[in-house]
Amino acid sequence: MAHHRIFRILAVAAVVAPTAFLAAPATAADGVAKIGVFLPLTGENAENGQQIRKAVELYVNEYNQQKHAHKIELLVRDDRGEPKTATNIAREFAQDKDLIAAVGSFTSTAAMAAAPILDKAGIPQISPTSSHPDFTGLAKYAFRGTPTQSIEADRIADYVADKLGSKTAAIVYRQDDWGNSAAKVFRKSFEAKGGTIVAAEAVAPDTRDLRTLVTVLKEKNPDSVYVALHYASAAVLAQRMKAAGWNPKVITSTALYTHQLVELAGNDAVENWHVPAFFFAESKEPVVQNFVAAYKKAYDQTPNAFGAVGYDSIAMIGTALDDVPGSGTEGRKALGDKLFEVQVRGTTGQMKFDANGDIDKTITWLEIKGGKFVQAP
Repeated sequence: MAHHRIFRILAVAAVVAPTAFLAAPATAADGVAKIGVFLPLTGENAENGQQIRKAVELYVNEYNQQKHAHKIELLVRDDRGEPKTATNIAREFAQDKDLIAAVGSFTSTAAMAAAPILDKAGIPQISPTSSHPDFTGLAKYAFRGTPTQSIEADRIADYVADKLGSKTAAIVYRQDDWGNSAAKVFRKSFEAKGGTIVAAEAVAPDTRDLRTLVTVLKEKNPDSVYVALHYASAAVLAQRMKAAGWNPKVITSTALYTHQLVELAGNDAVENWHVPAFFFAESKEPVVQNFVAAYKKAYDQTPNAFGAVGYDSIAMIGTALDDVPGSGTEGRKALGDKLFEVQVRGTTGQMKFDANGDIDKTITWLEIKGGKFVQAP
C-alpha cells in the first residue's frame, strides 16, 4: 500500500510540476491595464455587439504591439443587451481590483443599469453607443462614443422637414428607454418646424407580427416614416410595408446603418430608405480606409458603424492610459480625469468628450440602393 501511495504522489507531482515553468498571469502590478467589456454577444443585438467586440480586440492587438506605458488586457462578458445581466456584470467588474475601466454596453438600458455600480467603484465607463440623454448624468466618469438622441433625432427631423420636404410623419419606435427618447425628441423637433405627427407606434423588442401596425400607418398616409428600431424589427417592418404595397419615404435612426438590415429584409424592401450615419465604410478618409482594411484582414468582413465607434471608444482609453501612472484601482480616477482631456481623430470623426462626458459628430446621410449603402445626393 505504501508503494501505491508513493506512486500516486509522484504521479500528481509529475502533472503539477511543469506548470511552475509557465508565466504567471499578468496583474496590474505588472503594468497591465485590465478593461472590462460588456456587450450583447448573443440575442437580438448579437451582430452589433460582436462588431464592437471585434473592433475593440483589433485595437488592443495593435496597441499591445506598440510601446506604451501599459499593456491592455480585456475581460469580455455577454450581457445579451439585458439590464439585469449588465448589472450583474458591473458588480463583477467592481469587485475586480485590477480592472481600470469598462466599455459597454451597446443598449442604453444596459449601459444605464451598469452605470451607478461602476460609478460607486470609481470605474470609468465608455458606452460606444448609448444615446439616451440621461446616461452620462448617472456617473462621474460615464462617457459616450455617439451623440445623444437629443442631437441625433433633432437633426433627423431637420432632414425630414427641410431636405425631404415632408409636412406629416409617423414614428415607429422601439419600446425601451432608447426608443422612447428618440420618438420624443423627433416629435418635438418636427413639430417645432411646423410638421404634424399623424401616428406614433411603439414596438416591443420581441414583436414579429407588424401587419396591424402597417395597416394603421398606411391609413394615416404620412409623407414620411421615422423608424427608431433595431435591425431585426426594422427588417420585419420593411417586409410588411412591401407586402402591403406601401412605399412612403422612410428615414431611420443611425442604429440601422448595418448590412444585417438589408440581409434580413431583402434589397427591395428597404430600397431608397434614408439612413444617417456617423461612419461610412466607403469614405476616402485615410483613418477610415486603414481601419476598414485592418478589420477586413482580421475578420473577413466589413465593419459597420458600431464596430467603428467601438474602435474609437477603446482608442480614447488607450490614448489616455499613457498618462496614467498606475493601473487597477489606483489608476481609475487618473484615467477618468484624463478622458475629459484627450482627443482622438477617429474613424467616426473627432473624439472629444465635453464636461458631461458627451460628444458631438457630423451626420453623413446615406440611401440604400440595390442593397448597398451609398451617400445621398
